[in-house]
Amino acid sequence: MNEAILWMCVAYVFLAGLLLLTLIQTSLNWGLKLVLVLVAAMFYWVSYTTWHNAQGWPSSAELPRKFLFHFAIVEEPSEKLGTKGQVFVWGTDLSANRPSNEPRAYVLPYGKDLHQKIDAGLRKIRNGNLQIGVIGGEEYDPAATRDNTRVADKQSSLEFKDLPDPQLPEK
Repeated sequence: MNEAILWMCVAYVFLAGLLLLTLIQTSLNWGLKLVLVLVAAMFYWVSYTTWHNAQGWPSSAELPRKFLFHFAIVEEPSEKLGTKGQVFVWGTDLSANRPSNEPRAYVLPYGKDLHQKIDAGLRKIRNGNLQIGVIGGEEYDPAATRDNTRVADKQSSLEFKDLPDPQLPEK
């Protein structure tokens, strides 16, 4: 268990104790006391489940349509361990035609094509060519269903392009 999560649990137990002591000492209706306890428990659950987003855990949200590609880690599927495989991508959102303040980590499901594209992008970065990731239009998956009309049957294509050289102003 992470030390920060342990201290957060200790703080929540302390606050729950204060709430319990306050509710015991007051003469409020028992129904209102029950509602207060349930609302406090709900807030504990919400803060615990959203804690990962505040601590830099990879987001399962979709990649931006255009992003500056920093790095990636590919975890291949393993039958021995029973894992399906994941791809962790670090990128800075460029969809507003300017970089966002900080890069973000994203987690994607493993795919052989994605693995090959990520490896090619990382190779170019190691050679000194910064890469921009672009998610193209939706393509239909021929192996999915017969009519390819469901959203789940569509795939987005991810391509990496070299970051263009900056244009300097004329003298």
